[in-house]
Amino acid sequence: MKTLFSLLLTLLTIILVIVTGTVLWVYKLSQEIPDDRVIRSFRHDAVTTVYDKDGKSLVTFRDDKNQIWVPLSEMSTSVREALIASEDPYFMRHGGIDYKQTWESVKDNLRIWRWVRGGSTITQQVAKNVFLSSEKTISRKIGEYFLARRLEKLLPKERIIEIYLNEVGWGYGIYGVELASRFYLDKHAADLNTAESAFIIAMLRNPATYNPYKNFEKVITRQQLVLRLLLRHKLIDEEGYNRALSYKIELRRDKKNKRFRRIGLGETNDTGKVLPCYKHLIREYLVKTLGYNMIYDAGVEIRSTLDNDIQNKIENMIGKVERRSSNKSNAAAKQQMKILILSSENKVRAIACTAMGTETLKRIKTPGAPLNNYEYSVVSERAVPWNKILLIDAGSENTL
Repeated sequence: MKTLFSLLLTLLTIILVIVTGTVLWVYKLSQEIPDDRVIRSFRHDAVTTVYDKDGKSLVTFRDDKNQIWVPLSEMSTSVREALIASEDPYFMRHGGIDYKQTWESVKDNLRIWRWVRGGSTITQQVAKNVFLSSEKTISRKIGEYFLARRLEKLLPKERIIEIYLNEVGWGYGIYGVELASRFYLDKHAADLNTAESAFIIAMLRNPATYNPYKNFEKVITRQQLVLRLLLRHKLIDEEGYNRALSYKIELRRDKKNKRFRRIGLGETNDTGKVLPCYKHLIREYLVKTLGYNMIYDAGVEIRSTLDNDIQNKIENMIGKVERRSSNKSNAAAKQQMKILILSSENKVRAIACTAMGTETLKRIKTPGAPLNNYEYSVVSERAVPWNKILLIDAGSENTL
């Protein structure tokens, strides 16, 4: 009897530890979602600007996608209806999570013991694609659930649809329904009819697979399914359904007289640019401190102690010094990379990267004023006093 009691006590202890650990883990994930300010302040054209000591723009960060953002009022109603019918029929009723669809996806995944179906609502897809990531992990999925419910509390349904249709990818590096409509159909999103809307939305299943320039008939088959769903959910009547079925889709490449000579492709993404070292260091620190979403989705203005003029002079000087020194390999330079800090009256006025350390110091002081009037120090990246350089405080919604 005593042995049985000990066994039960041990079992209950193990269960309690597991449950407690799981609850704490889930709570931690719920706290890691973007804060309310980021969600409310989301802007497709968000810009983060760091100013120097005199208020001059020192560096800006933005996420430049191949995208033409349009408000919901400039999208065809049929586009919205096709999206809801095919992706989330109960979008207007649920609070961010469709629990029935979630349960069905769990059963399907357990059946084959692989994560193949997510059962995500439109709100969950906004959470994942705009504010989180697309990785297929349990932790990301849990975070997505919490964030989806938060989005529904902070944003109206129309805003969630607007963000989704402007931020979702349509292949070829295209984001948003307006640019997709121009690229594939040579039309504004506002001018799409029911057949064209179902065609465009049909591609979202997998833009690489449902690419009309490569698999036109496959997209048409999917489009017909979207039309049937529109009919099933009474978003179109029988007459509208038959009219859309008989409508001939004409791709932009096949049109002799194109409406748009240029459709807006060719922009580059700021996150992929090779930045000067000091800008790269600033971005790394800001993303680590404020979060990627705050920098690229909300946008902030940040004051600093840096001097734009001195910063440019020191960058040019180091470039000249290190170009003259050709006896170091790139690999060695990376291993020895140090941060050079210029200070005046205990204020950091410039930061720069150098692979030559104290040797660089000797050479850049040679030209005289103003560079020889500063205090110099060479430190590791970890030792940069960012809290004294970037004046981040609890300012207004848009200024830190």
